[in-house]
Amino acid sequence: MVRIIRWVGEKSGKKWIYPVEEDIYTHEKTKKVVSKKAKVVGFTKVNIPSPLHPIIPYNVLILEDVHGHKMPKKVMKDYAMGDTYEDAISDKENAFAIVKLKYDYEEAVDEALELIGGITITPNQKILIKPNLSVPGNAYLGTCTNDKTLDALLIYLLKQGAKPANITIAEQSFFLPFEKAIAKTGILEVVKKHKVKLVNIADTKFEEKKEREFTFKISKIAQDHDIVINVPVIKTDMILGMDGAFENLTRFLHKESYEQLAKDPLKAVMALAILPKLLPPFITLGDASIGMQGNGPAQHGEPGFFNMIFAARNPVVHDRVASEVLCLSKLPYAELAGKVGVGEFELDNIEVLGNELEAVRRDILKPTGSRLFKKS
Repeated sequence: MVRIIRWVGEKSGKKWIYPVEEDIYTHEKTKKVVSKKAKVVGFTKVNIPSPLHPIIPYNVLILEDVHGHKMPKKVMKDYAMGDTYEDAISDKENAFAIVKLKYDYEEAVDEALELIGGITITPNQKILIKPNLSVPGNAYLGTCTNDKTLDALLIYLLKQGAKPANITIAEQSFFLPFEKAIAKTGILEVVKKHKVKLVNIADTKFEEKKEREFTFKISKIAQDHDIVINVPVIKTDMILGMDGAFENLTRFLHKESYEQLAKDPLKAVMALAILPKLLPPFITLGDASIGMQGNGPAQHGEPGFFNMIFAARNPVVHDRVASEVLCLSKLPYAELAGKVGVGEFELDNIEVLGNELEAVRRDILKPTGSRLFKKS
């Protein structure tokens, strides 16, 4: 499955590779044409590295669909002229999807979720979406989950048969009043557009749970929903190494539990590793459209235009491969989570879909100063 997209003016016959709603020649609405099958009609082997393509040799394929539309595709594997190019789909727990984002968030989110087997929804199922909106900031700053990613996810869910009244977006902030934290994130516009619910987790019911040596107060909201989708923005973190699937779960905790863990970074890493055990199974849709690099996750970091969407059914798999894509050091919490049975940590046992890992690796600015990291 590869997606070649064109916006076509049906009367003029003109085609665009980027979203054009109105044909400038006829002033009529364009039609979006999406193809999922393609053949190799050309290729070039590249042997010279560059900052965004450090691993060589690699191949640049020219793919063509049934409409004659073409697109380039970077791969490590060798192909021959006339070969059919298609991506595998897997709903296994160790599957991880990497989709390059160009102009269309809807297609990128749809493809990422389709690659990991999709989400089967019945009309009465209650769906919970947990983005990262805990600090104020526009999407282009890389501090929060992109509102365009959330919009695309909601469009996907509604197409699958979900009812708006059964969809809840939930978040809380430990640092600011909820209304101030979400004010610049664009979430209010998304909620209004799709008529879904927005909940401050701090206002929900909490229960005390024990796991190993830790006792947490954790919101019951995840347990009250049939489907949970974790949507972190991918950010570097001077303490944890990377904020991804695991860190985004911390806002299910009561503020009191969070503050206790924050006092001791080493203890926090251990607690973070087992946190998924206290929640029902969930899908992670990693928002790496505009993330953060350098000394994140807050004001000391800088935006990273990664232009990717990730998807996984397991948080260990998600954070392990996401960190590898961005050439970050091993994440201690993810490695520990793998050892205690939360998910698969070993790369050799993870099935990467959509794009090859080596084909999308990029060396971003690293967080500095942490004593928790181990070099890969």
